[in-house]
Amino acid sequence: MKIIFGVIAVLASVSVLAQEVTPTSRVYQSMEFTDDLDFQNLSTAIDRQLRSYEVQNMRGTIKFGSTNYPKSILKESLELLKELTEKSKECLALDTRDNCHLQLNKDLNSQFVIYKPNPAKSELGARTGKNSTHFTSYYSPDLVGSRTKTEKYKHAIYKKPVDPVDQNYTRVEIDYKGILEGKGLELFYVEDSFFDLYLLHVQGGGRIKIMNEDGSVTYSYLSYDGKNSQPFNMIYKYMIQRGYLRGDASVPAQRRFLEENPDKLEEIFASSPSYVYFKESQEEPVGLDNIPLTEMRSLALDSRVYKTTGIINFVKAVKPTHVDENGKVVKEPFTRFFIAQDTGGSIRGNARCDLYSGYGPAAELAAYNTNDMGEQYFLIKKKP
Repeated sequence: MKIIFGVIAVLASVSVLAQEVTPTSRVYQSMEFTDDLDFQNLSTAIDRQLRSYEVQNMRGTIKFGSTNYPKSILKESLELLKELTEKSKECLALDTRDNCHLQLNKDLNSQFVIYKPNPAKSELGARTGKNSTHFTSYYSPDLVGSRTKTEKYKHAIYKKPVDPVDQNYTRVEIDYKGILEGKGLELFYVEDSFFDLYLLHVQGGGRIKIMNEDGSVTYSYLSYDGKNSQPFNMIYKYMIQRGYLRGDASVPAQRRFLEENPDKLEEIFASSPSYVYFKESQEEPVGLDNIPLTEMRSLALDSRVYKTTGIINFVKAVKPTHVDENGKVVKEPFTRFFIAQDTGGSIRGNARCDLYSGYGPAAELAAYNTNDMGEQYFLIKKKP
C-alpha cells in the first residue's frame, strides 16, 4: 500500500543532480521477457513520461552498475522499448506468438543492458539472501459523488485551504466538527463513508463518479494537493491496541468493525489526525514530475535513491487473482514492464517497489494483499 505522507507523489520537481548514482549491478546473462498484459497501456505510460521529459532538465549523468550514461539515455531507452513492443504487437497479428516472442527477446537482449538493484543490508531483499525486491501495491479508490450537498451526498472532499490555520485542522475537526464547512473549499460531496475517505487519503488519489443535477454521469480524478501538519497513523494499529481487532486486521475487517460500531468511529479516526487535500483533474492521479499514473504500468521507487523518473522496470513477482471459497487470497506468478513514475513515504530502500494497480475491485484486491518478494530489473539502451 502506498502511504504517501511525508514524501509524496506530488513532489513535482525532483532536483536534477549533475551526477546520479544508482545502487545497481549489471546482469550479464540473457533474460526472457514476457508481458502478462501483452503490452496493454505500456505505450500510454511511455508517452506520458516522454512528455514530462520535454520540460525536465535532463543534463548530467546517471550511473548504473559501473557505467556512466548521459541522462538522455532514459528517454532513448523508452523510445526504443516503445518501438520494439509496438513491433511485437504488429507481429502478433501476422505470425505465431512463439515467433514474435522469440524475435522480441532477441531484440531486447541485444539492444539493452540489464541491471538489478542491490538491496542494502537492512532490507528484506538482502536478509533473504537472494538479493530480491520487496513488492507492495497501491490503487486509486472509486467514489460516487456530487458537486452539491444532498442528503445522500453529504461527506465533503476538500481542496487545500490558503489560510495556514485552516490547513492544519485535524481529521476529527474537519470530518466530524465541520470546521471547514462554508468556506468554499468543497470539491465534491460523496455518499461513501469516512472510512472510504480515509482510504482515499492513504492512497493519495482516486476517481470519482459524478452524479450531475441533470441526471448525467461524468468522471473526474482526484490528485494529492497537500496535507495538514498532523501525524499520520494507520487506524488498524489503534484498533488492535484497543482490542477492536483480533487476528484479522485487513481492510474488510476494519470496515466491518466500523460499520457495526458507529459509536467508536470518532474515537478511532482521532488516532490518525492527518488530513489530505485534493485537486480535481481530467487525467489520472499524478506521480512525480506531475506525470499521470498509468494503471498496471506505473510504479513507485524511493525517490531519495532513484532521483530521476522514467527508468524501465521489468518485474517478476506474484499477483493476487481472487479469493477462494475459504476466504484465502490466491496468487499467481506474473512478469511485466513498468515505468518508475512515483514515490511514497513508506517506499524506502534500494530494492523496494510499489506497483500501481489502478481502479476497481481487482486493483483494490492487489493493493491490500500484495506484500511479496520478487525480482526487479532495469533496462538501459546500450551505448552506440
